[in-house]
Amino acid sequence: MQEQDFIELLQKEEGKLLRIAWAMLGQESDAWDVLQEAVEQAWRHRRQLQGGPAAFPAWIRRIVVNRAIDHMRSRKRLILLEPAAMPEGDAAPPSPEVDVEARALWEELKVLEPDQRQVIVLRYLADLSLQEIADQVGIPLGTVKSRLYRALAHLRKTWDERRVAP
Repeated sequence: MQEQDFIELLQKEEGKLLRIAWAMLGQESDAWDVLQEAVEQAWRHRRQLQGGPAAFPAWIRRIVVNRAIDHMRSRKRLILLEPAAMPEGDAAPPSPEVDVEARALWEELKVLEPDQRQVIVLRYLADLSLQEIADQVGIPLGTVKSRLYRALAHLRKTWDERRVAP
C-alpha cells in the first residue's frame, strides 16, 4: 500500500476510530495517544493487510481496539463519556429528540458493570463480532455472550421503565 492510499483511507476512518478509543478510554488525550500508536503500528505493518482497501476499515479498527484494550489493562479502567463530549465526525447533528434519547442511553450505559460496558462498546461501537470480542479481550466466547445478554437485558428493562414513566 502506497503512502497516499494509506493516508486517504485513514482520513476516512479517523473520526470513527477516535470515537471508539474515546468511548473505551474516557479521556480525549488517551484516545489521541491510542490512535497515534495504532496509526504508527498500522503503517509499520501495512504490508500485512489482506483484502486491499476494502479491508482497511476493519483492520485499522481492530488495531485501535487492541491498543485501547492494552491501555485499559495498564490503567484498569473503562469510562464512557456522554455523547456531547465526544467528537462528531462527519455526521449531521442529531435532532433534539434523538439527542435526548442518546443521552439517556449513555446514562444507562454508565451504570452497567465495566465488563458489560466493554462488550457493548466493542460490539456496537467498534462493530466486532462476538468471537472477535472474545479474542480481543481474552475471555471465552460464552462469557462474552453472557455479559452481552445481561447488559442488553438491563438496558431493555431500564429503557422500558423509562418509556412507561410519566
